[in-house]
Amino acid sequence: MKKLTAMEVGKPIFPTNHAEAGSSNIFDLSSHCRAREALEFALSLDDPRFNVFVLGEEQSGRLTNTHQFVKKIAKTLSSPGDWIYLYNFHKPTEPLPFLLPTGKGRQIREALKILISHLRETIRDAINNEKFNAKVESENRALSDNLEGRLNNLREQARENGLDLIQTENGPIIVAIDAGGQPVPSDSVSDSQRALLAEFGPKLSEELKDINRDSAALRLELQTRVNGLAREVVDQATATIVDQFEANFGEIPVLKRWIVELRADIIQNFNRFLPRRENEHSEPRGRTLRYTANLLVDNSDINSAPVVIEPNPTYENLFGRLEYYQSERTFETDFTLIKSGSLHRANGGILILRAEAVANNRGVWEFLKSALRDQEIRIEEPHRSGGLPVAGAPKPAPIPLSIRVILVGSPHWYYSVFAHDPEFKNYFKVKADIDPDFQATAANCDVYRSIIKARAQQLGCAEITPDALDYLLGIAARWASDRYKISSQCERLEEVIIEANGLRQVEKSIAKEDIAGAVGNRRRRNARLEDRTNESLINGTIKITTSGWVVGQVNGLTVRNTGDHSFGSPTRITARASAGREGITNIERDTELGGPIQQKGVLILQGFLSGIFARQYPLSFNCSITFEQNYGGVEGDSASLAELLAILSDLSGVPLRQDLAITGSVNQRGEAQAIGGANHKIEGFFRTCKATGELTGEQGVVIPFSNERNLILRDEVIEAVRDETFHIYSVKTIEEAIFLFTGIKAGDEDNTGQFPSGSVYGQVLKQLDLFDALLTRQERRI
Repeated sequence: MKKLTAMEVGKPIFPTNHAEAGSSNIFDLSSHCRAREALEFALSLDDPRFNVFVLGEEQSGRLTNTHQFVKKIAKTLSSPGDWIYLYNFHKPTEPLPFLLPTGKGRQIREALKILISHLRETIRDAINNEKFNAKVESENRALSDNLEGRLNNLREQARENGLDLIQTENGPIIVAIDAGGQPVPSDSVSDSQRALLAEFGPKLSEELKDINRDSAALRLELQTRVNGLAREVVDQATATIVDQFEANFGEIPVLKRWIVELRADIIQNFNRFLPRRENEHSEPRGRTLRYTANLLVDNSDINSAPVVIEPNPTYENLFGRLEYYQSERTFETDFTLIKSGSLHRANGGILILRAEAVANNRGVWEFLKSALRDQEIRIEEPHRSGGLPVAGAPKPAPIPLSIRVILVGSPHWYYSVFAHDPEFKNYFKVKADIDPDFQATAANCDVYRSIIKARAQQLGCAEITPDALDYLLGIAARWASDRYKISSQCERLEEVIIEANGLRQVEKSIAKEDIAGAVGNRRRRNARLEDRTNESLINGTIKITTSGWVVGQVNGLTVRNTGDHSFGSPTRITARASAGREGITNIERDTELGGPIQQKGVLILQGFLSGIFARQYPLSFNCSITFEQNYGGVEGDSASLAELLAILSDLSGVPLRQDLAITGSVNQRGEAQAIGGANHKIEGFFRTCKATGELTGEQGVVIPFSNERNLILRDEVIEAVRDETFHIYSVKTIEEAIFLFTGIKAGDEDNTGQFPSGSVYGQVLKQLDLFDALLTRQERRI
């Protein structure tokens, strides 16, 4: 048994190297060392399967600091270049992706805009050139003269035979004529005229058909010659412009073939650059759209590998999408409306995703695995699945994927969600595990101080004084529940710093008192339920005794967590023993209010009692134990020391001190074992003692010896311990706890299996002998 001093329960003194830390990177802390090594290892490999899962507790800076750390590594990697989509002259609905050197994407997009503008002006001038128009006019005139001569000859033949050739809306026809040479209507043709038509008409009509047929062929030939002539003119006129474009970008190997096809298409479709005629059909959104570039990913502003965080990993945000515009009656799209996703922007670099966001969208997780497996990005439209296809909608060719994906989340997501996917470890082979706390070494403390100061500066807060820094370290150590460790949840400290900055009494600095005030304010805001519970203890609604002695009754300690606040409070544990063969009855278990761990603790008590008192004959007692006034669930074995004390007290008849409370687990050998929430439990009983009357100077809490390192108590409790108005004891065994609560030794077993008659164990054994005798006599009567 040990009585702890104020020094042993207060905030520890943290070491320092008395030198300013050279880095404020949280990955320099030992808690993040394992994760840092994992990230460096994964990012050094050229293997797409070695993606990373960074797991750490909430508010440990796992996302923000991982992003910052990865960006430093990415600066050592080269930029992956730009991605563009260009028109496919052979398959218009399947645009072609091209990877270009960094900065070339933006250059070629702007160059194509200028090229179109120059071509439009140059081709218009070339086609409107007088020399070209004169040659076209000459060709047209020659054709017209030829056709007109043949028609005149045919007309002379018709007139020689009493007929004529006239022009109608439907073209020239053979008709009969009267004596004056005028055409005769078809319904007024005489018999002699009809005879002439029958005799000479078929031959003349056949010749007319030949002329018409030759006319169509000649006009088609003329149009072909004119188009060929126009292409020659356009080719000559645009050669310099296209040559300059090719000179600028032809050295890029992947573009050579496309530029050749571009030149041919410009010449073949030069009409697209001419002003549109009235009522002439045009392509949606412009006749020269095919000669533009869709700059999907522009990395011209970075000179290293990209690092992208996608906060909302929907399919469209990750894989990209097609945008649509509304035409007269429908929605339309084209290859210039292909929009990139985070995978495109991070391609060749690193993509960081929140694990919970991915896990909550199973469809995206499946698509992501497929992309990592196939090493390519496909832009699909899952939302249109089952709907009518959009006519002419582009089907972009997939883009090769070279990326490292980092999932960031809590251990819950790693072990309870992703680890159950059999394919998960095929693609995420590296775990970067952040410890929830780190050893309070001088090196770690100096780095943490530097991180806190740097973060305060980034938040626009005043400078933090050295004593305030150490006070913050003490708060972080309390969160870690370890005097020799500090919680790595640095982001929780930021909230305290911001509040303290608003409370600071000195304009240019945040002092220890400001930090303490912020912590106190936060506790008051969140402690409504704690205050109501304490009020119930004060007015007697919940029965707790903090003075005197009672048989079979002891003050246990519990912790409640409301999400934003945890607090401890005492609970009365009682035991009632009688003759019987059933052993311990756990009322919580029988009423389904106790969990499996709590029931395990009770069974361990049965094992302890059997090991001590049932060496010669079976235990002969019934004993019910319960948490009085408990109407909710009970879980955990941290009350098993208290339960064992209550049972031994009721069996022995030895009263227990009510000015003490106890917490701790116990094993079958009677050894006290560590429990959680020791700070909250001690503070809860202290507050109860203080609220129900003045501190007597005898009150206190008993904890397992192994929990000593977990104690970092509030200032008011530390002062009470220093003034010896409140005490904290640690015990290693149930025997030490018995002596502390009863003032009587538990008793040592002699060679015959007996205990001293005045000891607690001796009186327990005496009572058990009595129960056994009573039961034996009754059984004999039966």
